[in-house]
Amino acid sequence: MRKMNYIIFVMFLSFLSCEKSEKCDDKDLTLNKADLTGIQLRLDGFYYGNPESDWENIVRYETFVFYQNGVLLRTGGMEFYKMESEIEGLSKTTLPQQSKDVWGIINISGSNITIEHWLPAPCSKPVLLRSGEILNDSTFVFNKMVRRDSQGTTETDINQEFHFRQFDIKPDSKNNFIK
Repeated sequence: MRKMNYIIFVMFLSFLSCEKSEKCDDKDLTLNKADLTGIQLRLDGFYYGNPESDWENIVRYETFVFYQNGVLLRTGGMEFYKMESEIEGLSKTTLPQQSKDVWGIINISGSNITIEHWLPAPCSKPVLLRSGEILNDSTFVFNKMVRRDSQGTTETDINQEFHFRQFDIKPDSKNNFIK
């Protein structure tokens, strides 16, 4: 048993040393950041959708905060009634600015929307690109997803609908990951 604990400990240290020695190659975002100049989507709040039940059978929603400068903030799974308080909490801390996997880029061209963001991973962060159609200024649907990671690229057809919720408070979009 002691030997097994030692082996697990050494493996854990090796994993951490990979990250610290910069052997982690996070995938790069391929979208170019550009200001959102149109009125296709509202920016005075956040978007929620893609509901999933967790292990406790609690429905959680993926949320996006879009900014005029073309940056997006992607928060973790939130319960519907906690969305506003959690986004407000993020605006009172610098934690988002320190975490690469919550940031991404949004591009809009006509009625087409494309987003790209990093995914959580301790080393070699994968990138997820989703594209779809804007239905109106408060609803869009992603219909294609492309995941790029150390194993290659996977493309999947999806159907993820997101809806707008007006909210005046936004965390700062400044971060060290998207220039």
